[in-house]
Amino acid sequence: MHLILARLDFPDGTPDAAELRRALPRPTGVEHVYVDGRATSADVVLFLALPTLAESESTARALCNAYLRVHHPTARLAGLSASLAPGTEDLLLGPDTRGPDTRGPDAHGPDC
Repeated sequence: MHLILARLDFPDGTPDAAELRRALPRPTGVEHVYVDGRATSADVVLFLALPTLAESESTARALCNAYLRVHHPTARLAGLSASLAPGTEDLLLGPDTRGPDTRGPDAHGPDC
């Protein structure tokens, strides 16, 4: 699962967050959408279950641009950032089976 944050800038004023969330296209792989609107911008948080981060970023960019093209042609996608959603490391890498650190209290150095 990838978490993609898109910043949309609306020079004519931000639409209602609920309207924006409802109007965003929902292609396969989009699991959840959260919108935080401000006076002239909105942060759109997308949770995407796609095989690669590149696919998730591409899908997020495409759906934001499709929304803007149809509903707010004067607005723009101002930025896009991505990360793994919390808790997905085990799903991708498997559980940590190394067990507890048994090297002793000074194994990481005196400042740890």
